[in-house]
Amino acid sequence: GYSHADPFFQYLRDSFDVLYAEGDPAGLDRPKMMSIGMHCRLLGRPGRITALQRFLDHVAQHADVWVCRRIDIARHWAQHHPAPKF
Repeated sequence: GYSHADPFFQYLRDSFDVLYAEGDPAGLDRPKMMSIGMHCRLLGRPGRITALQRFLDHVAQHADVWVCRRIDIARHWAQHHPAPKF
């Protein structure tokens, strides 16, 4: 578990940095996806929410990153990869 904001922030930042380096920033050839569990047990504490705030600031410094909700991903997928019609 994450008792303090710093270890959680470091985990989020390091995960993002690896995925960003591996992927195509334009999302054309090798898009990557990172999910963050935001259960109140993780972020529902004043000392931990700062990790998410710092992480979002870090992400904002990178080009061609789409920060979205699950419903946005589902809509994007349905629009660009529709189910085959039988």
